Amino acid sequence: MNQPSPAADTLRQRIRERGPITFAEFMSTALYHPRGGYYVAVARAAIGAGGDFYTAPHMHPVFGALLARQLADCWEHLGRPSPFWAVEPGVGTGRLAADVLGAAPYLDRSFAQSLRYVGIDHRPPSDSDAFDARWLRANGLPLRRVHGVILANELLDAMPVHRVTVAGGRLRELRVTLNAAGDFVEEAGDPSTPALAERFDDLGIALPEGHRAEVNLGLDAWFRQAADALDRGWLLLIDYGHDAPAYYDESRSRGTLRCYHRHTINANPYAHVGRQDIGAHVEFTSVRRAAEHAGLRLAGETTQAVFLRNLGLETYWRAIAGRADLPPAIVRGNAQAVEALADEQGMGGFRVLAFAKDAPDSGLAGFSSTPRTRLVAYAPLAGPRHMPLPGASPPPPDLPTWDELLG
Repeated sequence: MNQPSPAADTLRQRIRERGPITFAEFMSTALYHPRGGYYVAVARAAIGAGGDFYTAPHMHPVFGALLARQLADCWEHLGRPSPFWAVEPGVGTGRLAADVLGAAPYLDRSFAQSLRYVGIDHRPPSDSDAFDARWLRANGLPLRRVHGVILANELLDAMPVHRVTVAGGRLRELRVTLNAAGDFVEEAGDPSTPALAERFDDLGIALPEGHRAEVNLGLDAWFRQAADALDRGWLLLIDYGHDAPAYYDESRSRGTLRCYHRHTINANPYAHVGRQDIGAHVEFTSVRRAAEHAGLRLAGETTQAVFLRNLGLETYWRAIAGRADLPPAIVRGNAQAVEALADEQGMGGFRVLAFAKDAPDSGLAGFSSTPRTRLVAYAPLAGPRHMPLPGASPPPPDLPTWDELLG
């Protein structure tokens, strides 16, 4: 592990040949290098107790069960189409997909038969034994004519960002270069693109002297891809972050960049290059604007805690807590994991946003205290059995097939 990763070697060679690079390029290579980027070579073993961090699907399968309920509600809103597509970019281990598919038959047998789950990532899901879904190796969203939901759980925080500061009253971009010893270091220079200053002008934000901050310039292109992929349906985002005034507030004068390595957090992206996660909080004002520019309409926004409660989290919690047939330690462990998903000081404080395209922009179950879809007593414990899906009927000719989605 002390040897440089292929990602680090590539970055050093690139800097020696071309000079300083943007942090966005550094972050992209460190995370997505095809031979040694973190999300390609490491991250599948890095999620969970033995890895670097947790995500909500790895806390408890009830998270996937409740998202399945939201998908079933979306299916109802669209008139019960078959097939109904759930597309998850950044599918990771496949844990969320497996839990959604495991819960679907408990919600509605017709929904389970209609549901087609597509995972997109840079490498195959490691939970392949439970991953009864289609999978694509891709960067982006190379699909078309999706009738359903594009589900992005903790995806935007892993998009490469530019880093900027203010020096002498001028906006400067922090670039990555090498010192005499060959270590990665930062230097401030002129912005690599006028889009950086334009972003702050559009937001009405003036950073004070010495303030450091991140800017995601990839949002517009990503939302255009999502809108192009959707024919009818919703884009459902779950991530952590802030609106622009709070994001660029003086209380965050060092920025929001965070790195995760073996369940420790640090702010040094130049250590363990290619072997640690790098992420930045999401700036949601620009997210909404990018979605609007792509032709999507806001269809709901709340916290993860409220979203999960609206979908029936407390019913699931009571079902788990009432399991008298199980040892108390197992019941407590499961109940604590479920509670953590709705902790407002932790994952429960994450933001959930839905954007619609040619679909209803109100009334979705997770954003309403009086949802339409019925509750069911699906309350699996950690390490649940994943139910096989029954055979699906051929899709009607007016809806896209798998081959047409890739066209």
